[in-house]
Amino acid sequence: MYKLIVIGGGVQGATIATWLLHFHRIKEEDLLVIDPYEYPLHKWTATTRKIGMTYLRSPSVHHLAPEPYSLKKYAKEKDYSQAFRGHYKRPQLNMFNNHCYDLFQTVSLQNCWKQGWVSALQFHDARWQVKLSSNEWIEAENVVIAIGVNHQPSIPAWAESVREAVPQSVTHVFDENAPNAGMDSDAAVVVGGGLSAAHMAATLAHKATEPVTMIKRHPFRIEDFDSDPGWLGPKYLESYHKESSYKKRRQWIQHARHRGSVTKSMYAELRLLEQKNKLNIITDDVETAHHQNGNIFLNMKNTGEMIADHLFLATGAKAGLPGEGWLSTLIKEHELPCAPCGFPIVDQQLKWSKGLYVSGALAELEIGPVARNIAGARKAAERICKAFPVLEVRT
Repeated sequence: MYKLIVIGGGVQGATIATWLLHFHRIKEEDLLVIDPYEYPLHKWTATTRKIGMTYLRSPSVHHLAPEPYSLKKYAKEKDYSQAFRGHYKRPQLNMFNNHCYDLFQTVSLQNCWKQGWVSALQFHDARWQVKLSSNEWIEAENVVIAIGVNHQPSIPAWAESVREAVPQSVTHVFDENAPNAGMDSDAAVVVGGGLSAAHMAATLAHKATEPVTMIKRHPFRIEDFDSDPGWLGPKYLESYHKESSYKKRRQWIQHARHRGSVTKSMYAELRLLEQKNKLNIITDDVETAHHQNGNIFLNMKNTGEMIADHLFLATGAKAGLPGEGWLSTLIKEHELPCAPCGFPIVDQQLKWSKGLYVSGALAELEIGPVARNIAGARKAAERICKAFPVLEVRT
């Protein structure tokens, strides 16, 4: 039996596991990270590679290592050229990823790794039992649920029938099957108005011989970050934590998040591509779509009909709990406390029940609007570390 199982090896789970090992809160042999993929951050690297991201949105101090200035030191030690960009020192993606991999190697995270899909979780005989899709059961004293939302892409209603009919011609940025599908399209259309859509559109436009089209429902929302930096500290969090109504906390989170926004630099790049006639930017709604003779016909609300040979959907993830069913079963069977929105009510150490902790989206009613991003992963790791006493380190 393990002392701790971390479900999920993305940014959230990898950060928590790394911090626990780094701060000697757990031994390597007592920790198991279960993830659907062969190595940490697989989903992160696959998605960022697909959309062509080169620099992160977050500043240099937001990374996975415990030491705040670790990434800056790493950039200097490895002599990276153009390691950071802009006023907020946004890190180069390739450098950020290499920093993560070196960090994981330092704490031997791969030795704690198990590839598999979790299909059930239950508490029995004073221990947590994790069931995998392979029907294997694994036991632990404690569990951290660190699953993301990107396994459940949001597909617009108008796109569902076309996606079912010609899945090779309609892909979501979160899709992993056929990652290069449509990348050489002569009539590509990107649907979405946020940063992922912007990166995808720019990547395609730089390669294409014909103009790429970007369709968004609203004018560009230009924001430096996912939410105001005040949500990282006491400026906003002091009042937030004093609020006892979880309904109001959910309202604050929804209001604080800059969903569907792009950075100033990304906006400037899109406009430049538009000026060069490499990108068409349309603000309108798609009402219906159908497929005929190898083309996808989009019926727009205000701008008539458009034709595409490949659709890239950058329309985010489904709202609601991650976990694809097994989490809802866990909540029901163990009567776990949830807010009116259905998300966990946890304590300051992100404990949901005896030996059960959460991070990411599942911890946002405690951590706040930044819970889902890298800064939120750091906050979750710091809090969960406090739940595990320091082990004696033999020299």
